Amino acid sequence: MESKAEQILGYILTREKKNISGQTIYIYSGIGECGLFKIEVKGKYPLFFVNRDSQIPKDLPIKERKNVKLTSFSGINVDALYFNLNSELYTTKNRLKELSIKCYESDINPEERYLMERFIYGSLNITGKGVKKEGITIFRNPELSPSNYKPDFRILSMDIETGRDGSIYSIGLHLTSKKTEYKAVLIRDSKKIGGTTNEYITFYQTERELLTNFIKLFKEQDPDIIIGWHVIGFDLEFIQRRCDHFKIYLGLGRDGHNINIKRNPTGTWGCTMNGRVVIDGPPTLRGAFYSFESYKLENVAQEVLGTGKDISGEGKVDEIERRFAKDKISLAHYNLLDCTLVTDIFNKLGLIDLTFIRAITCGLTMDRIGMSVAAFDYFMLPMTHRKGFVAPDVDGIDFTGQGSGGLVFTEEPGFYNSIVVLDFKSLYPSIIRTFFIDPISRVLSSKNPISTPANILFSSTEHVLPKYIKELMDKREEAKKNGDKHLSQAIKILMNSFYGVMGTQGSRFYHQDLPKGITETGQWLLTTTKEYLKKLGYEVIYGDTDSLFVELKENDILDYDKAGENLAAMVNSYLSTYLKKEFNVDSVLELEYEKHFRRFFLPGLRGSNKGAKKRYAGLCSTKNGEELTFTGLEFVRSDWTELAKEFQYNLFSKIFSDQGVESYIKTVVRDLENKELDHKLIYKKRLKKTAREYTKNIPPQVKAALKLDPSGKLKGNIKYVITNDGPTPAEFNPENINYNHYIDKQLKPIADSILPFVNNDFDSIVFTKQPELF
Repeated sequence: MESKAEQILGYILTREKKNISGQTIYIYSGIGECGLFKIEVKGKYPLFFVNRDSQIPKDLPIKERKNVKLTSFSGINVDALYFNLNSELYTTKNRLKELSIKCYESDINPEERYLMERFIYGSLNITGKGVKKEGITIFRNPELSPSNYKPDFRILSMDIETGRDGSIYSIGLHLTSKKTEYKAVLIRDSKKIGGTTNEYITFYQTERELLTNFIKLFKEQDPDIIIGWHVIGFDLEFIQRRCDHFKIYLGLGRDGHNINIKRNPTGTWGCTMNGRVVIDGPPTLRGAFYSFESYKLENVAQEVLGTGKDISGEGKVDEIERRFAKDKISLAHYNLLDCTLVTDIFNKLGLIDLTFIRAITCGLTMDRIGMSVAAFDYFMLPMTHRKGFVAPDVDGIDFTGQGSGGLVFTEEPGFYNSIVVLDFKSLYPSIIRTFFIDPISRVLSSKNPISTPANILFSSTEHVLPKYIKELMDKREEAKKNGDKHLSQAIKILMNSFYGVMGTQGSRFYHQDLPKGITETGQWLLTTTKEYLKKLGYEVIYGDTDSLFVELKENDILDYDKAGENLAAMVNSYLSTYLKKEFNVDSVLELEYEKHFRRFFLPGLRGSNKGAKKRYAGLCSTKNGEELTFTGLEFVRSDWTELAKEFQYNLFSKIFSDQGVESYIKTVVRDLENKELDHKLIYKKRLKKTAREYTKNIPPQVKAALKLDPSGKLKGNIKYVITNDGPTPAEFNPENINYNHYIDKQLKPIADSILPFVNNDFDSIVFTKQPELF
């Protein structure tokens, strides 16, 4: 059934290309006002560029060589080469590179190029005639333009339970949208002929039946997004292997095609599924900068939701086996709970909303938002073309090193009173804006040049990125005013990636002047600001990349907020005047007053009279009172025991409150030796590889892992305590604990990093001897 030409709003979930009738077709599948849609684009041929004077062999499958008004960054005129098939593009590219003929943008996916050149970032307006077929509206060569459409996604959380025999016991599903909720558990029971009980549990006699009906049910529920916990690398990969074993076709794509699961060189998992997106829990949390001591579902659920799994801990596998053998209803409940926990975590943290907003902000699909280089290409390439340039292939970049990084400096270690923290707002993006730093302004630096403090020239009139960053900053401020935390976070992540992308070997826009111009300007700003504050009579005790820790004068302390704001305002005024005079630029740099510490401690650096870097503690002033905060110290490190963390916290709490610590330290040592603190002595370390792969250096966690599993197959999180027999798994509940180890290696180092600054030391307190009488 063909409809009249109309405008339909939609969102693209997946992008791909297919060879049909001797031509590469771009296919975009998504969801919109018309329901499911598929866009087919033909007649837009894959292409890349070569230097105009390149001698191209005539036997190559080139459809057309066309003169275009574009040049390389070196100013060489280029031609575009067009191809019927993308495979022919690859053949030609590889042949030309063998002949040392330079290629430009030959590594760009053509289906991505088609969208980015039209500034379509995922949401779009489709204008054209659609044909409805099997519930999907198909558009062929419609007109596409950007839109702000956001669909109501059908989100499926899924989880499987498996047995020691390598089979699947059950599959749990929890589908939600704004309008619907659906729950199901498919579970094996050879004694049941079939049927459903407890509303959502259905039994199947064999694993083959279970898998076949899972595929059928999956297609009936027709999710847009699949979520789970290690859902790609475990659940889907496991289902794929079992389907292969039974010779079952796992056609979960909306076009009925098989899914494609692969493990990337970095160790991450990826899954492509036509018309659907798979989003995995742990990497999504890490990409959104959530931090957890452990990313296991039980731990994250407890921290986020205050509740957890039905089965957890070391006996988990045994309990799953018991339930499958004797209590399948309980196993089904456990399976479904894992699904609903994932749904609830995603909802509580707004992960789908954040992922969607990040996708439509950077232009990539929802399962690729962490690819910052690709996101930079998506914006930068079309703008580069409009400036008259083509970009090189990534493998054509001459990498000469990254930027030197942010400046970190410290002054004399010890305790301080009344410290304000001044922070440069979005420092690197602001430097890019102020000094017009981007790939285009570097290439055209001879046009109205300005110099950075690093003595690198950029054009003040020919650039792209500075204007884009301004638009993003304005949009972020608006998002903050409107309380749109996800949009604000998405923009922040994107902006902060620009410096890293321009300084990485994997970027086609890399040039050493770009990261160098940014980082060395940042270092100069921190040093210049420090010197200016010193002239005003203020001591800057610590600085890190974009922050300065300033000791207030005595007459500032009563109104520290006002003093901090005044200092920031004075610095901003000074920098604005100075930068205009010395560099002829209008500063958009903004130093902000961030927070105040009533008491502050900067630990010493071993063998030096300077303070340590990226390590400090302070009593921070907040609206709700004072809060003890730590950066880089043992309290916030996962590899120290609970004993050490609690000890450090209490030491600072007492010293900052001008309380004595001798009695507390003696009490801790006494309670430790009296076996009253055994539950706080567990070390937690992570093995990135199996225990048997550690051959040269055998750290304590590996020794413990080998005791727990002599085969050496264990990896991941290991819990252990130090006993008189060495590192011992916590699961063994050992009693012969080496308390001297915990005194010498946990309590003493923490105490002696603090006590000398209050004229004391650990040994003098703990090992005080009775005075001799004779």
